[in-house]
Amino acid sequence: MGTSVLLTATNEQIHYKIEKNYIIKKSKVMSKSFLFRALMLATALVSFNFSAVPGVDSELPPQLVVLRAGTAVSVQLNDEISSDNVEVGNAVEFTVRSNVTVNGKVLIAAGSIAEGWVKDVQKTCEGCKKKDRCGKLVITVENVQSVDGQRVNLRSIPHTVKGNCCCGGGPAVAKFGTVLSARVVNDIKIDA
Repeated sequence: MGTSVLLTATNEQIHYKIEKNYIIKKSKVMSKSFLFRALMLATALVSFNFSAVPGVDSELPPQLVVLRAGTAVSVQLNDEISSDNVEVGNAVEFTVRSNVTVNGKVLIAAGSIAEGWVKDVQKTCEGCKKKDRCGKLVITVENVQSVDGQRVNLRSIPHTVKGNCCCGGGPAVAKFGTVLSARVVNDIKIDA
């Protein structure tokens, strides 16, 4: 048998016992020392800030991460678009191809929807003899949603598609999955 200690959750009761074989003087010293250590441990546990321990729920401030202007965002077109079926100003939908991260934190998730616009369109002209009347389509990427729901403004080089200009001309068609690259316009703080 040895020394035993019982500490209750409220730290109100401390119980210890010393085996009878010990010399009384030594057992008293041991018990006082042990009691002192137990009280110190109890005090430390009561004053410990458990909110700093990972996995313990607490109200921590959001971790804002700055997404810098000029950061690249790669997107792909969600639908096929024909110059004969759209007008200038029509919305165009894209999907983000890969996560955009800063210091290991995802700020724009792969699969997020990006928006763009038809900036210029030229319809085909059947029966026209001019070669400059083949279809033309210009699209750009304008914004995307970040992981915290904010809209992030983007700028892309306008993507121009021209139709077949020989044999009577044809519409310009931007194919499904066409890849465009855009850049973040201005610094933005995102809750990651």
